[in-house]
Amino acid sequence: MTAAADVRHAFIRYAFLRYGVIRHAFVRHAFVRHGAVRSALVRTAPALTVAASLALTFLLIRERRFTVLALAAAVLASVAFRRPATTALLLIPLGALGSAVGDATIVVLAVVVVSLAVAVRIAAGAHHVRPAHLWVALMACLLVVSFVPCIDGPVPVLLVFLDLAGILVGLGLLAAAIAVPPRPRDLARVTALVGALAAGYALAVGDEMVGRLQGLDLNPNYLGALLAPPLVAAVGLTRRTRNPAWLAAGAVCVVAMACTQSRAAFIAATVGIAVTLVHGRPRRHQALIALATAVTVMLPGILELARRLTAGDRGPADLSRSRAVRQQAAEFALQTAIEHPLHGIGYGMFSSYAARSPGFGLDIGTHNDYLRLAAESGAATLCVFLVILWLAVRERPSGDLTLPLGISLAFATNLLFANLLSNLTISMPFWLSLGCLLAAARHRPGTTRDPAGTTSLAAGAVPPAPGPEPT
Repeated sequence: MTAAADVRHAFIRYAFLRYGVIRHAFVRHAFVRHGAVRSALVRTAPALTVAASLALTFLLIRERRFTVLALAAAVLASVAFRRPATTALLLIPLGALGSAVGDATIVVLAVVVVSLAVAVRIAAGAHHVRPAHLWVALMACLLVVSFVPCIDGPVPVLLVFLDLAGILVGLGLLAAAIAVPPRPRDLARVTALVGALAAGYALAVGDEMVGRLQGLDLNPNYLGALLAPPLVAAVGLTRRTRNPAWLAAGAVCVVAMACTQSRAAFIAATVGIAVTLVHGRPRRHQALIALATAVTVMLPGILELARRLTAGDRGPADLSRSRAVRQQAAEFALQTAIEHPLHGIGYGMFSSYAARSPGFGLDIGTHNDYLRLAAESGAATLCVFLVILWLAVRERPSGDLTLPLGISLAFATNLLFANLLSNLTISMPFWLSLGCLLAAARHRPGTTRDPAGTTSLAAGAVPPAPGPEPT
């Protein structure tokens, strides 16, 4: 029995050894093949991206005067493939420039090129698909599904498609930022500087609409929404860098915002600044800041000064009429969302739907992007968007991540008063900030965050295998 057992054990050991050798060789061969395929993709991806950008541009725009635009798209695609995070930051000044010249095609094309470049990098294995990408893809699918009934609707498809294209391209930029997030401090710097330049340009060459400043091809409310995130970024940078020079950029934004007389912009900026200044401080300091703010508000004349700063020369009758119209639009949007809970009435269709409605009869937007998503795309789309916001802010980011946190929450507050998601010029800082937060929220189990917002190994945790370093 002993000899037979020894023979059996020797045979089993030999079989396992042979199996281990074969498995090791197979796995090694598979990894070598995978590496070769990925290397081939990496080598050919820039050429493919450039060719795709050229083909897309010439197919969509068949005019000679856009040849320069096609060449610029090819160069941008090549740069975006090598430095996607830096190129994404360049989209913010490009968006302001496109708005100044009144050509949104430049902005849309640039964002599409950068998003495609990051998609090619993901396909090449340089980055991974994250759970947040699935939520972004789900929201995009729901928006497209809501648009299908509009094809045979009474409104020309092109007019409705422009709004849908704006938010879909924005979601593409969000997906790119999740995969390759820009540095939070760099994002805040670019946002603050571009906002100050845009504010100065509007003050210099902008015109007035009923006594309110407008410029950059934006009405007063939208111009105010454009300048609120830069103000938040400037104040946040002053706190993070201890450099008061950033307050100069914020001061230019405040002057321009006061000329727009947009109350929503000041409310959004106040929320963002409060989050930037208070978030991450000890509870005792937060209580002291709240007390000081309450005492300041109670001082005589402060509320009147705030009213004059935000409303300017607009009288009580004008403000009351504006508030009444917005309330009627919100109530009708809520009623529409209840009547069409599944896929809504179609993204971009609310204005024409409200004008044709016998019980309403006004050609007006919802003036609330949350209600717009619910009424035009269904309750599920709104829920998915809220989930994306929650995933970005639920972990209470610290360090430099408070900068994109303040920008995101300021923009999210402004969505209560305007339809901004489909306007890339205004929404690009929001999409990039949201991408920074979602990328930072994907830390692995067994890691903790240091005050700078990066991840470090917890005690006793096993370090992960190093991955490829993005170029």
